[in-house]
Amino acid sequence: KAHDLKDYIDVLFDWFKLNSGEFAMEIRRLEAAELTRNILIDWIPVFENKGIEYAVDIPEQPFWVRLDEDSYMRILNNLIQNALAHGRGDKIEISLSAQGGGEKSAADAGRGDKIRIQVSDNGVGMEKEDLKHIFERLYKCDKGRAAKGSGLGLSIVRQLTEKMGGVITAESTPGQGTSFTLLFPLDDSRI
Repeated sequence: KAHDLKDYIDVLFDWFKLNSGEFAMEIRRLEAAELTRNILIDWIPVFENKGIEYAVDIPEQPFWVRLDEDSYMRILNNLIQNALAHGRGDKIEISLSAQGGGEKSAADAGRGDKIRIQVSDNGVGMEKEDLKHIFERLYKCDKGRAAKGSGLGLSIVRQLTEKMGGVITAESTPGQGTSFTLLFPLDDSRI
């Protein structure tokens, strides 16, 4: 219980720092495909130990974005942990791709102007009313159980995403699962 309390206090402290503007980020140009693969490597044994089927779809091509590496890792880790702890499914899918676009040269065809990261599970899903509130602080969907969690994780994920110029959305169907989608602008500069 002491460890749970410490974890809760740490999350609460981070949430307060984010909302007070004291949260420092080092936003720099990073290659997101390789970074995402490196984060997922640590999750593979967890999926296998829990009997979770997993599918990872990350292209070999580089996707350059401007992110704070620690914040991106926290976002992805939180979404995966959330799927395992609350989704209660037996399959998780993580994909990365380009999305959007406008006028492009032939060399840029198929690239898009944003990177899209999706974390989906086939778990219990959420009702539409819960889905409207999941990014609010202290909101917990599972009111019938004394589930672990602070109700701050997805609020922190949304704030970190927005501080890096990104957007996060969620879709869910009760009994079928939940899917979180992150969008970050691609950085095609050659810096």
